[in-house]
Amino acid sequence: MNTSSKLFRLSAIALAIGGACWVLKFVVIAATDGAVSGLPLTAASVLYIGAVSLMAFGMAGLAVAALARRHVAIRVVGAVGGLVAWVLTYMVVEGIAQALTGNTDPAWLGEEIGIVATGAVLMTLGLLLLRSSASPTRNLARAV
Repeated sequence: MNTSSKLFRLSAIALAIGGACWVLKFVVIAATDGAVSGLPLTAASVLYIGAVSLMAFGMAGLAVAALARRHVAIRVVGAVGGLVAWVLTYMVVEGIAQALTGNTDPAWLGEEIGIVATGAVLMTLGLLLLRSSASPTRNLARAV
């Protein structure tokens, strides 16, 4: 896999920013104690839509970048697989986060814990992948 490709880097950036948007959405909800109207709701909605779009694009793009130089049909299947991987990641991380927290006392916390955990995990993954895509000369300079 060519981790220095432009698509790989853009996908890793999209994944990291999408994850950060989900974490920021949690911050907005926490700061307003779960407000469900006005500016906090609008901000949370925009962050949610942006996060889902960026993380889905990021995962699909990473799969396509991993399948570079393969037949177009295989890359399309890879993109769909990336979207499925995003959904499965969310389901697994949310399940673990909710199992660890149990019943919570603001009610909104129990609903949002999976989102913030998934956002943190995928943001970290995107940043780590972006770091691994640094130029070979830069990696060589660090090794010396």
